[in-house]
Amino acid sequence: MTPLLPLLLLGALSGHADAQDPAPSTQPAPQTAPAAKPAAPRPRPAAPATATATLTVNITDGGGLPLQGVDVRASGALDREGVSLATGFVRFLNLRGGDYRLRFAHPKFVLLERDVTMRPGVSQTIDVRLSPAPEGEAPAEPAPAPPSANTAPPGEPASVAIPDFIEKNFIGGRDPLKENPLGCTASAKTTLVQVNNTLPERALADADEAILVVYGEGTVRLGNRDVSVSSKALSLVVIPRGTVRGITRKGRNPLIFVSVLSGPPCTR
Repeated sequence: MTPLLPLLLLGALSGHADAQDPAPSTQPAPQTAPAAKPAAPRPRPAAPATATATLTVNITDGGGLPLQGVDVRASGALDREGVSLATGFVRFLNLRGGDYRLRFAHPKFVLLERDVTMRPGVSQTIDVRLSPAPEGEAPAEPAPAPPSANTAPPGEPASVAIPDFIEKNFIGGRDPLKENPLGCTASAKTTLVQVNNTLPERALADADEAILVVYGEGTVRLGNRDVSVSSKALSLVVIPRGTVRGITRKGRNPLIFVSVLSGPPCTR
């Protein structure tokens, strides 16, 4: 064998070993990015301190039956009054946040007072149960004094052009309510009422009311039903004394109506 052959065999073996054992890579292994954390839920913003809410009162007797005709008065940040419907409910709309004292009076039941706290913008419903007055006991409310003879002056005659009067006394965009007296007599009071929002429910014990819509549209709540009114239909609503009524404007324009209260003498 020639000296060249061993050298060729040795070179072939060296090449084979190099092919089987490649040099280790010096590049670092790729790193996996950490998973992103889910975003925390945003807290719900609190209602502004000026937000209003509705208080609904459910009044029942000792047996759990609804009581009608209970006089309810709320005293607090805003004073309200109303009379319970046949369903036993009384609603006070647009109440500001704060503490209120509720007073419940009915001739056949014991007078009751109750405190309630309204949070801004949070409506709530409370249940109130009245206890019957013992037999023979004087009623909770003192008997009203007998009505005296009506000695009020008869008043002055008046004539008003309603469209011209509205043009000169139109309600501002930020004013919730504007009232302008139109006439005053010994037994009636006539007022132009302009509403930009909602009038709370109320019941008048000693006066009947007639409403004639002259501008805009809205809803009049009579007891436990709603009546749509508008100036296009020249709507007239007659409300006997003791009937709960509330008024709500519809649309972008104010609701304007003439209110005539008849019964007690007119006082401005």
